[in-house]
Amino acid sequence: MSTKLPHATVSLRPAPRPRLEPRQSLPGPIGGLVFDTGDVLYDATTWRRWLLKVLARLGLHTNYRSFYRVWDQDFLADVHRGQREFWEALESFLLSAGLSRGQIEEVQVAGRAQRRQWQATARLLPGVRRSLERLSQSGMPMAVVCDSELPRDAIEQLLGRVGLAETFGAVVCSRELGSAKPEAACYLAALEALQLAPQETPFVGHDRDELAAATRLGMPAIAFNYDPQAQADVYLDRFDELVDLVLSRRPLAAAG
Repeated sequence: MSTKLPHATVSLRPAPRPRLEPRQSLPGPIGGLVFDTGDVLYDATTWRRWLLKVLARLGLHTNYRSFYRVWDQDFLADVHRGQREFWEALESFLLSAGLSRGQIEEVQVAGRAQRRQWQATARLLPGVRRSLERLSQSGMPMAVVCDSELPRDAIEQLLGRVGLAETFGAVVCSRELGSAKPEAACYLAALEALQLAPQETPFVGHDRDELAAATRLGMPAIAFNYDPQAQADVYLDRFDELVDLVLSRRPLAAAG
């Protein structure tokens, strides 16, 4: 059964964030941190916005959030688990959206080059590098959980290109794990690598489902660049707010 996408005027801007009342507090001492990567450490929307513009020129008019919600849940998750190849999944997705095979071939030819360029030129979001440097210098154990079609070594190379080669004690790769967020196995693998308990290890993310999954496991949730309706213990307006927030909750022995 094909997945049909809603057709509407193209909107390349994410929906506005709700006016959430931040609690701005964490429930206990912090022993380490687990980070999402895309849209938390670096901007992962560049390629997606390019794709929507190309599709709009081909006559597919849809909303950013609705379009990518279907792609992420029904197609991309299997790619991240290593069960499908990225371009095959995209072809199936675009067929379900009503594009012809000729149009899809045009998108894929241009898209491969565009995606390689994005992977080679990824940029950290403002405040990320300096903040992670300060946390690393403090001795804070940190891990990343990356949903990607790329193998671990390619993810580590990407982190190295943006200056984070020595920052993380563990890199959890969905493709090698065979699970993708918000599945519990992703968070548990990071906790096991850090040898920390959930309640002392906040998850820093942006996706509402992924933040909710961390909360269900007992991990404090810190939201940055977050989705509408995301629920968390703390909402960050700037990434550098994370440093004082977390270091103030470290046990004295670890901090000293």
